[in-house]
Amino acid sequence: MKKITRRKFLFFGLAAFVSSAFVSISFLSFERVVFYTIKNDLSFLSVKDAQIEKFIKDARKQNHWKNKFFNWKKQLFVRLSYMVSIVWANFPYAYKYRQYRSEIVGDFLLSTDFFMNKMDEDEALNYIALYHPYKRACSNPFSNLYYPHSR
Repeated sequence: MKKITRRKFLFFGLAAFVSSAFVSISFLSFERVVFYTIKNDLSFLSVKDAQIEKFIKDARKQNHWKNKFFNWKKQLFVRLSYMVSIVWANFPYAYKYRQYRSEIVGDFLLSTDFFMNKMDEDEALNYIALYHPYKRACSNPFSNLYYPHSR
């Protein structure tokens, strides 16, 4: 009977971990990660799954992620980071993942009526259209028209 050395054990363990990570990543698409990210980050708001699905469908149709410079490397990074963040909160480059995640959630919020409803957290969010400042005229969500004057 052959003995297994520590080096072989670590090599096979690492190979099993890497292969299982790639298999699980291949089943978890970028759009699914976007869906779960929006759902988790906005859990304090009333967001229906259908609204998020409409956002993702429009983003796919208008090639939104590639226009926002989410090339395949960034999409893979977001998918990997999403998987790792479930187990390990402060992994290397977690700050970059939080930045990308904030961009995704921000795009979704700008595409809804959240700011038009004066950021009322009790109102249900309704998806309007994919946010594009040049296509949606007069849609500045940070305008003083949406907020009461504090005088």
